[in-house]
Parts: sequence; structure tokens; C-alpha cells
Amino acid sequence: MKLKILIVQNNAIINNQAATFENAETLVSKFSGCKPDIIIFPEVWSCGWCCRNFPSVSEDVNDSSTISFLKNIAIENKALVIGGSFIRKDAGFLKNTCPVISSKGEIIALYDKMHLFSHKGCEENRYITCGDELKLLDFHGTKIGISICYDIRFPELYRVYSKKGAEVLINVAAWSNKKLEHWNIMHRARAIENQCFMLVADQTGLIENSEFNLGHSMVINPWGDIAASLQAEEDCLFYEIDTKEVNDLRKNFPLISDRRDDNIEYFKCKEIKIND
Repeated sequence: MKLKILIVQNNAIINNQAATFENAETLVSKFSGCKPDIIIFPEVWSCGWCCRNFPSVSEDVNDSSTISFLKNIAIENKALVIGGSFIRKDAGFLKNTCPVISSKGEIIALYDKMHLFSHKGCEENRYITCGDELKLLDFHGTKIGISICYDIRFPELYRVYSKKGAEVLINVAAWSNKKLEHWNIMHRARAIENQCFMLVADQTGLIENSEFNLGHSMVINPWGDIAASLQAEEDCLFYEIDTKEVNDLRKNFPLISDRRDDNIEYFKCKEIKIND
């Protein structure tokens, strides 16, 4: 199946959601004539990566300006929207949540980030409660797995999606510009080991205090090649994928069928002590 993909790479303006919305709408509108099937936004694209602000920018899903904006984008473009993420209030807790919105403007899934970043003073895990359920979309017969940013460092998550038949993996992120090699290597590895398309949407530009997002949103094919990418500019990436590439590769190089998925958790590991 061929799918037209539009990946949004924006710079969230911290403490100015209205300006961020206006900018994102301008970016998307430039590609409206392309008639994308799926539009993908980055992690916390409407509020920015500032963990201490998460409580103040959190939104109820039923009264969310971010959700309202995404619904309008979905309806106007007649596209499925993978809404990056927003900070969601959930029964007294906060979740870093990716909303999935149909072309009719209906919320059809909420994926809560499963792995929370806590490296070098970042305190996402102080404010956010992790999710515990993967979300596999079936979009006109194409199965799509959703993840958020730091999840990419945990390959077992994507293995579950692959075992469930995913042909496309999506990661939405707000990734530091200090980790370009990790960014490229891990996303390409997830595509290679699962023989899936990997679609990656990242924020770009200034976060605060001389900290910057990376950008480098990209489409990676099932062989692990970067088929299309942006650099650090604010822009959208438009690309058409064909899931026939997934099926052809899996047929000609039967990596998936060769995997010992059924008993991987029960592999014996014998420890051998060496005294020399």
C-alpha cells in the first residue's frame, strides 16, 4: 500500500502556544496540495521540552487546545494525524501522550510514553508517569506502531510491534542536538532489525539556555537506508512510502521468520566461572 507521509519539524516557542500553533499551521499549509494520508508531529511540539513547566502546560484531553488544533488539521487535510505528544492530565497524574486523530477529527488512540528520560539533570521522570500499553494502529490494512523519543533506546518495544505485524514504526521526539550519531544509528537499527519503515518527527531549534533540539526528521526504509530527511531547518518532510517494500524484503530476506520470537524469553543462559 502506498501512503503519503507529511512529517512536521517545528520549534515550539516555550510559553507562547498561540505563536507555536500559528507557525505549525503555516508549515503544514504549504503542503496541503500534496494531500498527505498521514501527518506526524514531534514530541511536545505545542509546549516545548521544559520539564519544570509540564504541570503548568498540562491539558485535559476533553479541554485541550492542542487536541483542538490537531483535530482541525486532520479535518482540513482529510488525513490521519499522529499528534506528536502533549502533557495530559490523567486522574491526578501527568502523561506524555501521543494522540492519534482520524481524518474526521475523532481521537482514536492515546499512547503514553513508556520510557522517561532522566539523564544529566533532565527530570521528565519527576513530573511524568510512564505508560504501560503499546498502541498498534491498523490503517487501511497497514499496521503502524507508535513510540515517543527515549523509547527508541529500548528495542524490545519495537520487537513487540514487529511480532504483531507492524510494517511501519513511528517515533516522535524532542531530541538534543548533541546526540546526532545515536539518533541516526538507533532509528536505522530499529528499521533494519524489524524490516519496517521508520518515520521520525523531531523538534528543531532553541529549547532554552543554549540547549537546542536536533531536527533531522527522516524516513528510513526497511533496509535501513535514510530515504529522505531534513536538517535543522523548520519545515515539513513529504514522502510517499510503499509497504510493498516491506513485504518484498521479508520474502527475499526472511529475517522475521528466522527469529526465535516464541521462546526468546526462555533462552537458557549458563554462567561459567573462570579461575585462572
